[in-house]
Amino acid sequence: MDAVDVWLADARVPDDALPAMFAVLDEQERRRHASIVHAIDRRRFVVAHAVTRRLVGAALDAPPHELRWAHNPNGKPSLTGPYTGVEVNLSHSGDLVMVAVSARRPVGVDLQRVVPTLDCAAMARRFYPSTEAAEVAGDGGHERFAELWARKESLVKAAGARLTRGLATPVAGAAPVVVEHDGPFRIEDLTAPAGFRAAVALAGDAPFTVTQHELR
Repeated sequence: MDAVDVWLADARVPDDALPAMFAVLDEQERRRHASIVHAIDRRRFVVAHAVTRRLVGAALDAPPHELRWAHNPNGKPSLTGPYTGVEVNLSHSGDLVMVAVSARRPVGVDLQRVVPTLDCAAMARRFYPSTEAAEVAGDGGHERFAELWARKESLVKAAGARLTRGLATPVAGAAPVVVEHDGPFRIEDLTAPAGFRAAVALAGDAPFTVTQHELR
């Protein structure tokens, strides 16, 4: 059975750890970092991408700073150059970072904060199928909205597609769910910290195992 490993990391690292993390980023990542307005978001970007490089480098026995990425027209990254052989995806929300690594199948992962102040019922009516919007309108709507959004975004990221279309794709039901999005994708819910919801998706309908780790 195929397997996916998912790591959860905290972006609140000591200040003296940041220079070494920044040093492993490539030129494209450094340009993106320079374009970010807020200092806290720049810090989170550095940690998220350095952690991803560390994990992928360990999986491939490759120096993290030598990893290179190509992006499809919708922005989905994939490894290119001399070090390839795994599929990887990154998500971050607030101070948390989540990275998924799959040995073979395209993977998407998403971590969503539950936002009690969000008008989730209105958002669901705008973007979700009507049956899912009705679920969000009931008790526990904010949690259900975040759970469905995490599933949808993990699907979109695995497919390398556009988010707007993915939000309209039905993903409700008891996990795991298998959905069509220019081919089948299997979605599993993940264990997430209090106040968050998370999901991982792999291309194809075959079952897979998930192992979750906390990176310290």
